[in-house]
Amino acid sequence: MAEGGAPNYLKAAFMNVYNLALLGGAATAAALTGDWYIGLGAMGIEALWLVLGPDLKPFQRAVRESDRAAREKEDRARVDKLMAELSEREWQRAKALDELRREIERDMQHNPSFQAILLQTELEKLSQLHASFVRLASACRRAESYLQAVDIKDLQRQITAQQNLQEKMTDESVRELAGKNAVVLQKRLETIKEIETFLARARGQMNLIENSVRLLRDQALTMTSPDQLTEQLDDLLTGVDAVQQSVKDAEALIGGKGLEPIAPIAAPEGAQAQQSGRVRE
Repeated sequence: MAEGGAPNYLKAAFMNVYNLALLGGAATAAALTGDWYIGLGAMGIEALWLVLGPDLKPFQRAVRESDRAAREKEDRARVDKLMAELSEREWQRAKALDELRREIERDMQHNPSFQAILLQTELEKLSQLHASFVRLASACRRAESYLQAVDIKDLQRQITAQQNLQEKMTDESVRELAGKNAVVLQKRLETIKEIETFLARARGQMNLIENSVRLLRDQALTMTSPDQLTEQLDDLLTGVDAVQQSVKDAEALIGGKGLEPIAPIAAPEGAQAQQSGRVRE
């Protein structure tokens, strides 16, 4: 599939397993018998298939379904990988949310108010919510790990010390360096505040997802219109999208490649070693 677009039906038609098998068989038969008319005939049929096949509605429907299944498998693998890195408590929350999703799916399928096509779209949104919950939990884990490795009081002491140097020292080069250090330390402090704000927002969104999915579970059998489900899911996904941007911002602040924060100057040597030795409970 083209990135962020519709499937490439022409490529799918050529790469179709039956098409490749027939091409390979025709080429082998032509080579073994020396009758190249077999190869020419196969090429003619192939050209006709590549012209007409990609436009056939049943073929396009099958390609879309196959593409959707492949994306779901990839998404599931990514979510499972993130879940494996969560703490036991967060893993249990994500697992319970997935079980609620399955229960809602079962009840919706037994609700005569929902048509199968519309239902599939809404169930995909539920899967998106579960994946978003896991991503938020993973981002929170990283943010909390980062914050635990930073001593805010030590940073504040360092800022004060550099500001005092800037005021008291007479050497201009020393004053200049002290001022630059104070600016860098202040930026670190501001970054920490931004990460704390993100953490509060992300935790709140996770709670909202959990509570809303539980409400949907309670309402699943009694809903009289698909619009009720659509409205609630769309509202949730809108809120999640906003926080997902904050996830990207927080990842950029923490370090997209998993870099550990700079240890505070006054921290004992054992503190950093203890942090690096954390393992999943």
